[in-house]
Amino acid sequence: MRVVLVILVPTILLFGVALLLLWLPLPGPFPAPLSRGRNLMAAVTTGVLGMGYVIGLAVYVVSSVRQAGQTLDAALTARGLDSSSYLGAGRQYHGLVGGRQVTVYFMPAHGVQRALVDVRVSADLGARAVLGETRPLLDCRDCARVTVEGADWARFEVYGEDETWVRRLLADPTRGALLLGLLGDRQRDGLRELYLQPDQVWLRARPTTPVTGEHVQRWLDDVLALAQAAEAN
Repeated sequence: MRVVLVILVPTILLFGVALLLLWLPLPGPFPAPLSRGRNLMAAVTTGVLGMGYVIGLAVYVVSSVRQAGQTLDAALTARGLDSSSYLGAGRQYHGLVGGRQVTVYFMPAHGVQRALVDVRVSADLGARAVLGETRPLLDCRDCARVTVEGADWARFEVYGEDETWVRRLLADPTRGALLLGLLGDRQRDGLRELYLQPDQVWLRARPTTPVTGEHVQRWLDDVLALAQAAEAN
């Protein structure tokens, strides 16, 4: 809504200035209203103002995008992660937390596109599985679907290379609770996918609500806990 106002209001004002310059009676030596000289004066004035507006709008957009991209800086650098630019508008964070290599990628929302948060934590799993409310497609494409009993898992699709390993993982109450908490509810929380890979646990999220440092810190803690629990599976 703010962006719409920033674009719409100055445009209306410029149009109003142009009309005033064309019609408003002015003392000499200004040209008469609606004369060729007045038309030229209006065109030059609104052109200069328009260029200034475009430059100001560009500065505002760049500043807003940069500020949005730095939303997580305070929270994640406090956890010991190094921050740097990611694909221009986003940020990436790398470092060790609890002896595990952690990588977080964040791309703020833009247009109709929701924000993207990737939280990756190193783990020695030796197995591969994916979980989501729709089939996650970024890994485990050749994995077999695992049918999981229980009402909590009814809305999720689970795929894995080793069905026995996956069932053992989900059957444990502690590990199951961590998985369900990270997956959330798509209608309420937005898209979330979990990728359990031989060398890492990876949460991919597109939240429906604005992303905060508290959200991502909580996800990071849960992914760290899941990595430790999954290694014991």
